[in-house]
Amino acid sequence: MEEVVHETITNEQDEQVNDTPAETVLKVDYDALVTKVEELEGQVPKPLTDAEINLKKREDELFNKEVNLTLKENDLELFAPLLKVTDEKELAQSIVILKEIVNQMKVQSGYIPKESTSITQYEEASQKKDVAGMIGAKLHGLFGK
Repeated sequence: MEEVVHETITNEQDEQVNDTPAETVLKVDYDALVTKVEELEGQVPKPLTDAEINLKKREDELFNKEVNLTLKENDLELFAPLLKVTDEKELAQSIVILKEIVNQMKVQSGYIPKESTSITQYEEASQKKDVAGMIGAKLHGLFGK
């Protein structure tokens, strides 16, 4: 039953196409359309040959190896899955940015001793070259407690 419906639709479409009168086009319009089509066909990219496809794949593989090597040289190979670059200039910029980020992380997570942050009375007197202050600080430390 479904086949019959499909055939009737296509038959109706065929009848509509056959009922339309043929259109005539002036030669000048036809020639203009032909030149336009030729221009557009020239702009359409031609399909790549197998050799060109293989060459493109090899270029991509080589660039990916270069990216991985550059990351490894700069101790940034952990960022390889995140880094998506298309050319060497973009790679160089990304390396600089990643180095800055890593250096900032090292500084923020670095060891900062708590004892060295406060200056004692003795160190303060020592910086001022105050001998009496230095002796007083030592004596205070011994007897002041």
